[in-house]
Amino acid sequence: MDFTVSGEPAHTRCLDVVVRQGASGTLAFRGDLLDLRKGGFMDLAGHLATSGIIHRMALWGDFDAGSGVLQHLDAEQTHVAHESNDATGGECCRDPIGRLSGLVGTAFGGGFLSGLKERFGGPLGCTHINTLFQEASALIAGLEQQGDGWGRYEGARGAGDRIASRSVFLDGVGLAGGEAVDLSVRVSDLTLAGVDAAGNEQLGSHDELRLIATVELAGWRLRAIRAAERIRPAVAFDDAEWVSRTAEIEDFAEMSLAGGMARKCLERFGGDPESTRLLSALLSLSPGMTQVPASLTDSIARSEGGGGYEGSQLAGPGPCYMLRAGGPLMQSLQGGMASKPDA
Repeated sequence: MDFTVSGEPAHTRCLDVVVRQGASGTLAFRGDLLDLRKGGFMDLAGHLATSGIIHRMALWGDFDAGSGVLQHLDAEQTHVAHESNDATGGECCRDPIGRLSGLVGTAFGGGFLSGLKERFGGPLGCTHINTLFQEASALIAGLEQQGDGWGRYEGARGAGDRIASRSVFLDGVGLAGGEAVDLSVRVSDLTLAGVDAAGNEQLGSHDELRLIATVELAGWRLRAIRAAERIRPAVAFDDAEWVSRTAEIEDFAEMSLAGGMARKCLERFGGDPESTRLLSALLSLSPGMTQVPASLTDSIARSEGGGGYEGSQLAGPGPCYMLRAGGPLMQSLQGGMASKPDA
């Protein structure tokens, strides 16, 4: 089953989550997010965001192996889109991070994501940290649903030994003609069956999902979408085959990634433990697409007033603290930044 793409490299997003055996009846987790813009630049309220590392963020903590209750949580954001400056009124993307501490004491599982949204959703937090935490929650919830829940991991391995990992890669490539892009998503889950007497990791299962969506740059309309999945348990590793899942999502074609699709995906797949990878791939499309157009544009030019640049894509409020309606950054954008003198 061919899921290769070709075109002008635009953007790559990587999310990586690992769960390990912790100490004293705990499990430890870490999630990392990296956004790489591969070309172009854009004007962010007087700050020229170039190609390179756009976002680099991480969160880590531990939770009780018996109950799944989050006991400790830390996060860092070394690379963010909006640092403190005049246009942001002194605000920056890191300002809301302390709100995540309100999740300590809650249990991973059915209600965790609603708690995350309540404390850190939309104008309260950072969409990138939210996306990363959602993947961590999906991996951890999947472990709970296997066998007898998290309790079977209590003391089952040495501290630091890996239990499971999930990686999500999204690559955007510009297509010939410049009117559309292909978004290639790969989701990979690895579960480990402990270690042998020599300390070597033993494979439990390697499960993958691949998805390709063709998206128009104008309006972000889906032209086509297809997906396939392969489940490879260690006991039947060589016999596993790719199974198409396109029929379950092909009616998403013609929808726009700009609104409504995430809700439809959650309604259809949110309660299905067999569709966690498919749901992750679908939910990665819109935030991934947000980064792609700036990597392909060659149209940014000096404004007529001199000093400023035309072509900023921040046309209106967005789903995070920095882009909230009425915030200093939105006021700067909507009121027009004073022209800066030429260097």
